[in-house]
Amino acid sequence: MNRALLFLLLTFALVLPAQQDDRVATTFPFEFRSGMIFLPVRLNGSPPLSFVLDTGSARMLVDRALAKTLGLKATGHGSMQGAGSGRIPVESIENVAIGLTGLDSNGYEISTADLHPLQASLGEKVDGILGYEFFRRFVVTVDYAAKTLTITPPNAFHPDPSAQPVSIQIREKWAFVPGELVFPGAVTVQDHFLLDTGSSDAIDHPIVTKLQSSTPSQSGVGLGAPVAGATAKATSFRLGQYTVPSPTVACCGATDTTSKLIGSDVLKFFTLTIDYPNAKIWLKPNLTFPK
Repeated sequence: MNRALLFLLLTFALVLPAQQDDRVATTFPFEFRSGMIFLPVRLNGSPPLSFVLDTGSARMLVDRALAKTLGLKATGHGSMQGAGSGRIPVESIENVAIGLTGLDSNGYEISTADLHPLQASLGEKVDGILGYEFFRRFVVTVDYAAKTLTITPPNAFHPDPSAQPVSIQIREKWAFVPGELVFPGAVTVQDHFLLDTGSSDAIDHPIVTKLQSSTPSQSGVGLGAPVAGATAKATSFRLGQYTVPSPTVACCGATDTTSKLIGSDVLKFFTLTIDYPNAKIWLKPNLTFPK
């Protein structure tokens, strides 16, 4: 074989995988309702189902009755903690294939649960939840302003140079980011907050129960029984180099771990890239960011 031709073929073979990796990134629209991201998801080739994209869920979930209708057979039993108090019974289904627009991904373990209480509290159809195992495999960019989602394999991801990286800690299949709350009266709280795209709150933190300005409320609405809570107005919340003015801070989740969180009422001001494989998020304010 001609040496020049051989060189070209070898060069092409080396370059081609990178080009294919770049092409497998997929972007598609989502619906933003009730402070949550809804996506069309197929399970084992099913018709599109209504799933919530939720970094606050350590599990992948599908409604139990729907799973039976789809012929998905459970192989194990257990329980999980919901947003409210009490444990929720679940069953596990092995080796499920997930399909989204431009993406097919296999080998997931999905838990079944009765999602009707969540649907009732939201007034929205919720067939399932994409949680930790999905984020563990991909880099996920949520453009809240454009209402588009981009899913990229980690080896094909190139961050937007204008976005700010913030390191995250993965604990118990949840991502935590550092932040700072400031309240009237020079009360400042520096802490790590659960990144929760499945919460419609702005910020949650138990400090509000100690503030005289707090107002009683109900928290943990959704999966699990509601718990008594409170809300208060903060002066500001700082995430990375960005400061969001006057967020409402609520309390509390069902456990100490989930009682400190950042929800969509703050995250919606950004294009947010969630990069579990590299333990980072990337923040870029959109046009709705408060001035």
